[in-house]
Amino acid sequence: MSATTDPFGQAKYQVRFDWGAAGADRIAPGVHAVVLVDALSFTTAVVVAAEHGTAVAPWPSDDLAGAAAFAAAHDGVVAVRRGEAGPSLSPSSFIGAPEAAPLVVVPSPNGGALAHRLGVLGVPVIAASMRNRTAVAERLLAMQAEHGDRFMIAVVAAGERAGIGSAGSGGLAPDAVERRPAEPGSPLADGTRFAIEDLLVAGAVIDALVARGIDHTSPEAAVACAAYEGLSRATGHLISASGSGVELRELGFAGDARLAAERDVTPVVPVLRGGVFVAE
Repeated sequence: MSATTDPFGQAKYQVRFDWGAAGADRIAPGVHAVVLVDALSFTTAVVVAAEHGTAVAPWPSDDLAGAAAFAAAHDGVVAVRRGEAGPSLSPSSFIGAPEAAPLVVVPSPNGGALAHRLGVLGVPVIAASMRNRTAVAERLLAMQAEHGDRFMIAVVAAGERAGIGSAGSGGLAPDAVERRPAEPGSPLADGTRFAIEDLLVAGAVIDALVARGIDHTSPEAAVACAAYEGLSRATGHLISASGSGVELRELGFAGDARLAAERDVTPVVPVLRGGVFVAE
């Protein structure tokens, strides 16, 4: 079955939406840009880092040797574990970090691994959060003008891998949070957990695109947009009260959920170029 005939590929729509690596594989063929959302916490960390002049290289959390080699080759450093001194997967770690390296390689089991995978597509991959959702839409509108034709966009929500919470396997000591593995045949068995914070941020980006005339949305994208529209006044509470937000609060990182819930507070748009998210 080709990408144009796959009923789940959303190929005839300008703005598409799906979840995780499998979803990206379904909707990415033929697009001109990908918007990645992992609100708690990878893409929020990328945006906050960009706000403070730090570029981020995404990396899978199960390849720390590769992360170290990339950092060494690019005069960067590898992110530390959450709670340790220095930049980490925690967005707040990039605020006021003394003499932070200009490049930090951030291993992450969700957004980092997915961004690393998306980097081979040969199209711009944009890190989106609630913080820069309007700036992302403005950048995509400018890209469409530069392209000079209909511009196809895939919005991909990372969700969370089954058995791994928002802290991530690279975020805390492996035994810091216990997880029950997915039962065979359960909704979690494919490895991705629905995350409302990612749905809301993806919907917020799509809402900003629609407001700028990029409005030929797939049903999946339209539903995400409607979820944000209907709940826009409550997004701060919903992100903090989500399972991921509660987990972060219990682990002492409530500030990360607050940073992730702040809306339209920055014009920075991190775009993945040469394996590194740099602000544009």
